[in-house]
Amino acid sequence: MPAPTNTPLPDVSVGGLAGLLEILVARGGQDGLAEIADELSFEIDDLLPLVDAAVLLQLARIDGADIAITDAGREFAAADILTSKQLFARHAAKHAPLVRAIVQALAATDGNTLREGFFLDLLRRGFSAEEARSQLQTAIDWGRYAELYDYDRDDARLTLEPGAQKYL
Repeated sequence: MPAPTNTPLPDVSVGGLAGLLEILVARGGQDGLAEIADELSFEIDDLLPLVDAAVLLQLARIDGADIAITDAGREFAAADILTSKQLFARHAAKHAPLVRAIVQALAATDGNTLREGFFLDLLRRGFSAEEARSQLQTAIDWGRYAELYDYDRDDARLTLEPGAQKYL
C-alpha cells in the first residue's frame, strides 16, 4: 500500500467544504480570499483549510489571491444529497491519498474490514500520534459521507461499503 501520508487531509467537514463552494457560486464563481474572509468576519487563515480541501479535491483552484470554483465544484454545489455523495466519493477516492489508501486496503482483505490501528500505525510514520488520529478521523468522516466505507467506533473497525471499489 502506498504511504498515505504524502498529502495531509485538511481538517474540514464536507458541510464546510460545500458551504465554501456555495459561497463561490453565489459570487459568480470566483472571488478574493480576503474579500470572502472580510465579508464573513473571518481571518483568511480560518478559510485556508477549506480552500486547501477544495483545491485538493479539484473542486476549486487558486489564481493568485483569488479562489475560483471548477466545473466539478459547481456540479457538487448544485447536486442533491445522493448525487453529492457520489461526486464526493469520486473526488475523494481519486485525489485524497489517505481516503484512496483506505479503500484499497479494505478491498485487499477477505472480509473488506480492518482495524483502525492498521491505519494509525501507518500514519504515525509521518505524523505525531495526535496528528495521525486527526488525519484518520478526517478520512473516516469523508469516507463515511461518500459511502466508501463505514466505521464502527465500538470495534474500531473500518468496513468497505458495497460498490466503493468502482471509485478507484
